[in-house]
Amino acid sequence: MKKSPSAVIPLLHADLPYADLIGRANEVPCSDIPDDKLPFPLKEASTARRYAIIKELIKRSLGLSLFDTQLSAAYALQHGRIAELPTGEGKTLAAVVAAACYALEGHRVHILVFNDYLAKRDWLSNRDIFASCGLRAGYIDQFSPPAERRAAYACDVTYVSAKEAGFDFLRDFLVTDVGDLVFPGFDVAIVDEADSILIDEGKTPMVLAGEIPREDDLANEIDRLVAKLNPTDVGVNALERQAWLTEAGIDRLESMLEIDIYAEENIETLGYVLNALEARYLLQRDKDYVVKDGAVRIVEATTGRIIVNKRYPDLLHRAVEAKEGIPPTPLTVLYNSITMQNFLLQYPVLCGMTGTIATSAEEIRNTYDLEVDIIGPHTPCIRIDHPDAIFPRASDHIAAVIGQIREAHQRKQPVLVGTQSVAESEALSRRLTQAGIAHEVLNAKNDEAEATIIAEAGEPGRVTISTNMAGRGVDIKLGGPRESRRDAVVTVGGLLVIGTGVNPCIRIDNQLRGRAGRQGDPGESRFFICLEHNDFVSRLSAFQRIRAENGKAAHQQNIVRRIQKYMDGEAAEARYVLKKYAAALEEQRRVIEKWHGDVLSGQQSMAYMAHLEQCDPQRYEELCAEAGLHGVHRAERQLTLYYMNRHWAKHLTLMEETRACIHFMVVAKRDPLAEYYRAAIDSYHQMVSDIEADVLEGLRTLPITQDGIDMEKAGLGGGTTTWTYDIDDSANQFSALRAVARRVRESLTGEEGLLTRLYRKMKRI
Repeated sequence: MKKSPSAVIPLLHADLPYADLIGRANEVPCSDIPDDKLPFPLKEASTARRYAIIKELIKRSLGLSLFDTQLSAAYALQHGRIAELPTGEGKTLAAVVAAACYALEGHRVHILVFNDYLAKRDWLSNRDIFASCGLRAGYIDQFSPPAERRAAYACDVTYVSAKEAGFDFLRDFLVTDVGDLVFPGFDVAIVDEADSILIDEGKTPMVLAGEIPREDDLANEIDRLVAKLNPTDVGVNALERQAWLTEAGIDRLESMLEIDIYAEENIETLGYVLNALEARYLLQRDKDYVVKDGAVRIVEATTGRIIVNKRYPDLLHRAVEAKEGIPPTPLTVLYNSITMQNFLLQYPVLCGMTGTIATSAEEIRNTYDLEVDIIGPHTPCIRIDHPDAIFPRASDHIAAVIGQIREAHQRKQPVLVGTQSVAESEALSRRLTQAGIAHEVLNAKNDEAEATIIAEAGEPGRVTISTNMAGRGVDIKLGGPRESRRDAVVTVGGLLVIGTGVNPCIRIDNQLRGRAGRQGDPGESRFFICLEHNDFVSRLSAFQRIRAENGKAAHQQNIVRRIQKYMDGEAAEARYVLKKYAAALEEQRRVIEKWHGDVLSGQQSMAYMAHLEQCDPQRYEELCAEAGLHGVHRAERQLTLYYMNRHWAKHLTLMEETRACIHFMVVAKRDPLAEYYRAAIDSYHQMVSDIEADVLEGLRTLPITQDGIDMEKAGLGGGTTTWTYDIDDSANQFSALRAVARRVRESLTGEEGLLTRLYRKMKRI
């Protein structure tokens, strides 16, 4: 589908072509539509007529009349764009209109949502609307068996979380029979919570992995020794996620281990040491991960959610388990991997909707070649966004937050508090309990109850503490889910949103603010910012700290928000760099995926057989006589698919290890990206040679019947457990430029920097 002109367009209701289409859609008479059947052939109807009829069907089914802004959003989706529509404006129903129109044109539509809860909720709410249009809708969650997944994908419209769809695509790489394929291919994707999925989740690799038995490892012993190290033995840079042994630390640890840990024969031990340092000094319980049901569960930084089936890479995950005293999980072998970004880019038609993406419009354009349409609310927002309150000391900061909550609670104003981490939400909860303020806590530890907790957050006097609100997908209605006490809440000013700090991206702050002021409701928001927070301690120069502590309010806010822009830039840089590194593997993945499909469908030429006939004609004749040509062909297909999976997995593992240590190329004055590409090409060619050699060896040595090879009996089976790896996505591992820039800044704004000394002198005068 041809994309619209390159621009970010603020849409006013009177602007064409939206206003023209919506005007005509609103004028189409629908009073003659019977309740039981739709008499109009929607496939032949014009867009305006379709919109009018679907709007009427939604009204009869749900009792809701679509706003013009929702039809505008649907129109943007239909033209392959991202629609920004404020929270509470009804993006879900806008997607229904667009999905129905796409499906009526013969497309298979995947509505990709943030989690399983939203997939099932939206399917249950909207399936009757699709049925009235003559369309079938299905949904998939993490518990859906393969047969149900195939049935859901066979529908005209499928609700599924983006990650589940990605894993279905990856699992098909392991099947050995065409009938076992699940994912139907790529057509139209409508992405809900587009900013969270396209940006925050975009760099995340989805990894298909299998379990292998775990032998005794060194993790517990190394963790015990690392725990004995003195503070002077370890260097830590939390900002750049680095932990290393100092000279004293190397001597101490080598003395305890009685080995040279940097010797080639001890490379495995060194791996355990480096991961133990990261687990001990960089990863924090109840912030980066939680321990739940006797297992380590990773927390998504941008949402505060536990990510289902997500793990750290093997040695790091084992190091965290050793640190927490948890029994080890099995080791893993990688089968396939793809980033969310590259998965989504395979859809010929990609569009989406969200409440906050305008600030990331340029990144969306550069990454996905998509434009953003900003659609205002149908009723103007009257929310009051108070200036940031900035505090030099943590004690003053938390006291101000508690005071604001107490004041609002006493006048029965509902309060939603957005915290930065699970640990912070629990610490605040303890302080509120001590203050005698009743409240609810929503964080990664009780994620299952989130819909109920959020839905009730608008009740009078309700106090709700939550980690980041991205992707929650549940509206907060004033007065409660049924708005039964709406007037009481409106009288006291609506929902009050409090942020306990700034997020790394202004877009995420806006998501939190957007929970108040829904559909013209009254509301307030205010962010309380502490300069002792890690994000500021590590980034504020001495000069900036003096100005932030002593300057005017406007100067303080300027400094804080400038730091936030810097953090946002860091994250965008990381995504950009990782995209460049992922490009080589993505190109290779497409080639091997095509090869896999050809072998699976029987289109692959019998090159290996011809090779066997030339290299070992006697064995070739024996095989044909014993198993027949069909059995031999099936055996070749089985072996090719198996060794393709196995060696592709080795290739992925090697490239992940290469990427993880590529920053050493900077020290060696070599281009890390060029070195990575060279390694990827060399490894890929070696992989192809190994596949060919192993298939030929298997044909020579394994017993082959008319049914091919008994793979399990031959010891050639494999698992299909799936999870994602949490990788180092910091851009600093690839570039030395940041260190240079930091030294320059230090000379100007450091403790004895030129600007710092000048500002002190002026303050004394």
